[in-house]
Amino acid sequence: MEIEAVKQVLQSKWISMGPVTEKFEQEFSEKLGMKTPSVAVNSGTAALHTALHALGIQKGDEVLVPSITFVATAASVIMAGAVPVFVDSKSIDDFSMSPEDMKKKITSKTKAVIVVHYGGFSADMNNIMEYAKYHKLKVIEDVAHGPTLFNEEKALGTIGDAGCFSFLSTKNITSAEGGMVVSQHKEVLEKAKLFRSHYMNKTAFQKHESVSAEYDITNVGYNYRMNDILAAIGLVQLKKYDEHQEKRKKGAALYRELFSSSKSNSCVKVPYTNFSVEKSAHHLFPIILKNDNRSEIMQLLRDQGIQTTVHYPPCHLFTYYQKNFHAKVGDCPVAEQIGRTELSLPIHPNLTEQQIKTVSEKVIKIAGGYTSAHRV
Repeated sequence: MEIEAVKQVLQSKWISMGPVTEKFEQEFSEKLGMKTPSVAVNSGTAALHTALHALGIQKGDEVLVPSITFVATAASVIMAGAVPVFVDSKSIDDFSMSPEDMKKKITSKTKAVIVVHYGGFSADMNNIMEYAKYHKLKVIEDVAHGPTLFNEEKALGTIGDAGCFSFLSTKNITSAEGGMVVSQHKEVLEKAKLFRSHYMNKTAFQKHESVSAEYDITNVGYNYRMNDILAAIGLVQLKKYDEHQEKRKKGAALYRELFSSSKSNSCVKVPYTNFSVEKSAHHLFPIILKNDNRSEIMQLLRDQGIQTTVHYPPCHLFTYYQKNFHAKVGDCPVAEQIGRTELSLPIHPNLTEQQIKTVSEKVIKIAGGYTSAHRV
């Protein structure tokens, strides 16, 4: 289906940002239950940078970000000229931003907070929004892991002032590369549209349609445009989303069942068990290892044909942030514990029941062996 959609765009002879991108923006908004069209960009990082600009974040402003996230969350703050301030995770059961630590790190310079819905699980939006409202902070939701996931009545990404999505090849909805900015505020969307395309007040397709080459530039923007080839892939992926999510949900439920044994509990902890499988996009399936041999365990699993990874090394411990933003060990102790012991297992729509059983058995056997050895 994706190949045919791309073929149609190529045959249309208009491949840059145009009518297919507009259709993707409209249908994505409808999927979230929004009346305002989204703003498509070429990456999740571009979406974050665009949202920060559209919300008026400037040089010297402080922006709170979780330490447990992909580095793009923090990097986008620097791209906007602002200063990232790292916030600890709630616990090893819930890796999302701690509202209590967030509250402690608000200063007179704090202007915004970027909330990451880690792994496809909603962050504690009620408390975060309460603190943000009290301190008059802008709230940006990083929903790279949870497209079309709802928190009570609202889709994640529509609760704060802006929501940012990623369509990288690994995401639940992919266009190979791409991103989206959503907002309930018309002025935010208008600024985002200008910022993504050099602040031109007329797109190339609009110029083509009007047969006029005239346009104006009112500020400095970036080339963050999506194109119709990527948007065509995204439209097909939207149609497949519900089916794919059902498969992810079943896979996650099976993992939980297989890791619930006493033998498993001695070596592995599964976080987010207080969330029902219905309340997650299941972008990731993280576990916590109860020993200090993660690298060896990952290698042994790899030798068995099982690919694992880590989501994520704590951002505040990266050399760049320690050197330039005075971040240090001990700033986010829970995040540091997660960073030492978290392991992400395979989860995707094409994973079979037998493959999930094999992964679980190998993890318990290998991690259990290291745990027993560690206790001796």
